[in-house]
Amino acid sequence: MGLKARAPWREKKYRPLSFSAKFGWRITPESRLALSLGHGRGRVVLPLPEVISRDGQPVSPKDWGEIRLCWDRNDRSWSLHISYTAPSKALPGRAEGRPMVTVAIDEGVINPMTLAAPMPDGGMKVLVVNGRQGRSAKRYRNKVVARLTSRMSRCKNGSRKHRRLVAAKKQVEAKTERRLHDFDHQVCAKAEQFTREVHETWTEHHQEISGPATVVGVRLVAGDVRGIEQNTNKKRRASRSTRQQLSQWSRGRQEDFLQYKTGLRLEHISEAHSSQTCPRCNTRTKVRGREYVCKNESCGFRCHRDAVGGVNIHTLAVNDGTFVPDPDLDIEVTYRRSQTGWSSLQRSLHAYHQNVLGRAGAACREERRSAQNRATRTGTTAAGVAVDSAVISDDITAHPGAGRALARVA
Repeated sequence: MGLKARAPWREKKYRPLSFSAKFGWRITPESRLALSLGHGRGRVVLPLPEVISRDGQPVSPKDWGEIRLCWDRNDRSWSLHISYTAPSKALPGRAEGRPMVTVAIDEGVINPMTLAAPMPDGGMKVLVVNGRQGRSAKRYRNKVVARLTSRMSRCKNGSRKHRRLVAAKKQVEAKTERRLHDFDHQVCAKAEQFTREVHETWTEHHQEISGPATVVGVRLVAGDVRGIEQNTNKKRRASRSTRQQLSQWSRGRQEDFLQYKTGLRLEHISEAHSSQTCPRCNTRTKVRGREYVCKNESCGFRCHRDAVGGVNIHTLAVNDGTFVPDPDLDIEVTYRRSQTGWSSLQRSLHAYHQNVLGRAGAACREERRSAQNRATRTGTTAAGVAVDSAVISDDITAHPGAGRALARVA
């Protein structure tokens, strides 16, 4: 008995349209963007979009390259993806006879990137980028999608209520994707800034020794976690929640963004036991929490678990995959949020400020968003009490090389 089976397929209703430079698109005399659909077909004429580079400078259409017209099925909108060329500010890479500094990266789900690099004074500088905003966005999406999916299962396909739930689900997915896309850019911007600061420090150090013409190269090395999300259910390697986190981990996109911003090629190295090995005595300790505590009583080394992983990845990268202990190792760890947010200090200061205004008989209390602007300066409340708070600076440096711009099409 023959089976009436066929390979699964689905007809695509929307495909990205590519328009090459000088042939697929052009600027009309009326300063509008014309997209050609081929000989004998009408063209698409749109208002000329304004493209701004990451350093805030407008990009002329003569520097534009290929343009793609894409459809977002979740957001239900068209968008133009415009590529352009910009002056290259890429960091110098590896070259023969050039002094080199290695920046190691430990990637994770909780903290997306932990970067470690040596300093001229012999210590290790470590930056831990927190990923709370990204995990919060994913958790919100998962909960809302699960609730909407449960309600959809009780509706008839094609009904008005079912269509409303599908539209709501797509709207949430589109909103979360935009938030995560921005989150990945923010994480890589912090990593790029750290890399450039390390490069500037070593450049000044070598120029004092060898002369002002010395060029220092940078090497980016990350722990190889590619494919860690594969076959986790079949091999019983992780729980259900861990498998969900691994499947939603945007590690690959973050690596692409970092390479794009720095102009360097990211290398991968085995990170086996990098978070379990003590960088001072080489004692291997199984870590359960976020803090690493060496079980060697004569050592007593304590540090952030991800910082230990970043330092050991750097050791493996510069010693051909071998752990080399350093009894005099000094680690300086800095923590940064990937995006601007509220700290516990800001919340407490804002509540105190509101209470002071209320006791002083203020007619109108300040909105909560006003504390973000007030937190960067020293001010005086209505009752004459000085308030001085600090906010973490999250300035984003301009990325080098080619750029991409996104324009909404009405």
